[in-house]
Amino acid sequence: MSADFGATRLEPGADRDGFAARINHLQLGGLGLSYCEYATDVSLEFGEASFVRQIFNISGSGQYEAGGHSGDITPGSWSSILPAQAPLKLDLKRGYRQLVLRIEFDALLRNLSALLGQDVDTLAFDNTSDRQPAMEALRRRIFQFATDFNERGAFFSDLATAEVQRMVIMKFLMCHRHNYTHLLMREPLPSAPSTVRAVEEFIEANWDKPIDIQAMSAVAKVSARSLFRQFQRDRGYSPADFAKRIRLDHARAMLEQSGEEASVTQIALRCGFQNPGHFARDFRLAFGELPSEILRKSARRPKS
Repeated sequence: MSADFGATRLEPGADRDGFAARINHLQLGGLGLSYCEYATDVSLEFGEASFVRQIFNISGSGQYEAGGHSGDITPGSWSSILPAQAPLKLDLKRGYRQLVLRIEFDALLRNLSALLGQDVDTLAFDNTSDRQPAMEALRRRIFQFATDFNERGAFFSDLATAEVQRMVIMKFLMCHRHNYTHLLMREPLPSAPSTVRAVEEFIEANWDKPIDIQAMSAVAKVSARSLFRQFQRDRGYSPADFAKRIRLDHARAMLEQSGEEASVTQIALRCGFQNPGHFARDFRLAFGELPSEILRKSARRPKS
């Protein structure tokens, strides 16, 4: 707990059966996700960190205190944002389980700067306003990713991993109120229609690399928000939607050229889809048949 998680204090409760805990941690670039469970009461303290935290409760109850904010942790709830550079104190009850999302503060600043098209060097979250529907959506996405990684994490491609990191950080910035929310919510400045085609060509040339918001903004010479607006206005979809279609095209080509040794899951992950079920759904919507059907046809096709 001290070496890997920076705990400065760990005090088990008065339990004659002894102390027991289980903690797993996954680090994906600037994004971290920890699973924690405690079989006994425990009090924990952590020092300052380079990342913000948010706790998503699974079961059990407890209390937290960080950066002048405190609150109860109840089943199915989430904490306020636990700031970087602020000590954290947790008092947890027997049977407590949670997921803890950690995002490096520098990663938040980089992505927010790209969205706004301006340098951002300060970021202060407003913990007095809870955007319930948005937070419930973020919680579902975090738990879905944890499930996906448990099932297929060893086979995740670098592309799929980077896409998860980008998506979660962007959702985090949009779900929580902060000192730049008013700029994210206002109507972005228009951009030239030619920027859309330039970015589409960039995505087509880099389909097997993570969607780089900063790079796309540089190609378009506008903020990411202006670029997203122009995509929606001219095409009716987002750059991410366009990238998905390009990757689906490549996935279909791979399926058609593969034999019995290939699998739908392997090809989905290679093309940046971390959830094979979602991949199959999107594939069927795009092409009218399941990827497994394409693979079976390829396996039956005589080899030249």
